[in-house]
Amino acid sequence: MNKAINLIYLSPKHDGGKDQVALNLLKGLQDNGTADQYEVICWDYSVKTLRHLAPDAQYRVLKSKRRLGDNALHMLQTMYINTLKLRKIIKEDHIQVLFHIRYINGLFKLPTKTVMIPHDIRDITHRVLGAEKVPYYKYFIYKIIYAFDFKHADAIIAISNFDKQEITSFYPQYAKKVKMIYNPIITDSYHPKENNAKKYICAINCQYSHKNTITLIKAFEIIKEKIPYQLVLIGNIPPRVQYLKEYVEQHGLERVVHFTGFISDEKIDEILSQTALYVNPSLFEGFGMTAVEAMIKKIPALVSDIPVNREVTFGFAQYYDDLQNPEALAKAIMDCLDDPPTEKALEQTSEKLRYTFHYRKIAEEYHSFFLSCIEQ
Repeated sequence: MNKAINLIYLSPKHDGGKDQVALNLLKGLQDNGTADQYEVICWDYSVKTLRHLAPDAQYRVLKSKRRLGDNALHMLQTMYINTLKLRKIIKEDHIQVLFHIRYINGLFKLPTKTVMIPHDIRDITHRVLGAEKVPYYKYFIYKIIYAFDFKHADAIIAISNFDKQEITSFYPQYAKKVKMIYNPIITDSYHPKENNAKKYICAINCQYSHKNTITLIKAFEIIKEKIPYQLVLIGNIPPRVQYLKEYVEQHGLERVVHFTGFISDEKIDEILSQTALYVNPSLFEGFGMTAVEAMIKKIPALVSDIPVNREVTFGFAQYYDDLQNPEALAKAIMDCLDDPPTEKALEQTSEKLRYTFHYRKIAEEYHSFFLSCIEQ
């Protein structure tokens, strides 16, 4: 065993898109029969979930002092582990390549080959997105973190060609380190009932202002009397986007706009099976996984016309511009509902995207890349 994956970045609920990438990758390694070649470094709160996904992997379990919502403590604890404790683990376990599934990789170069994935560098490339502004102190903290991480890493994973372009544009000195590997996506367990009645327009992941969910709510408000659907918004609503719920309450939309909070994958699939249109109005994405997942599940998708959405949907979605204009989005939604794609078109799109982003295919790309890092 000479390969390790550093998963101390996972949140206690494992409920973010970045966490899902790590979980999908681990399952892909297990299902490909290569998980026994990996050591997984994780906190005690994650080990049960991870062992369920990849029982063949070996685990180095660390005791966490993290309290839910205490992000500052978690950041400091992560920095401490990656700067000091990992050096000992690498030497004891003879690790030849270590994969960090997030940034904050420590203050010094580790005594082995390291690969890291920032997922995107939005906080410095797009400090202002709509109403969302990264405070200057956070902006400079991220600049310092990325500078350290990119300098010390032997390789940097970009999750799309768009993401690769952003990294190499802002950090041209590390361009040769950047390797593009798409995110792994699992949809094999999705088996909707036939002829499910369509009840919903749906969006997933509303945790940040740049996801532009407020424009979707306002667009739905414009057309709610013209369509037989309700709007379902899946995912946690933290304090920074409480204004979404406040808008719904102030405008009397509670009966037609629903916030699910964090729900299981099974419940998400149940909602998606009854969804007439998936909408992702985001102002920025590094990859845009939720729309791709919906399209693999043969659900028509309307997405914001930003470069990465064009890239990862291969032009098979419907697109709208003037991203923060509710009337523009309302019209685009009506156009999609009035002229939906055929079942054949949905099937062809699903097959193309499933093949490109299948979790086992992507896991094999990662595995082969880690081997090449060791050989270099």
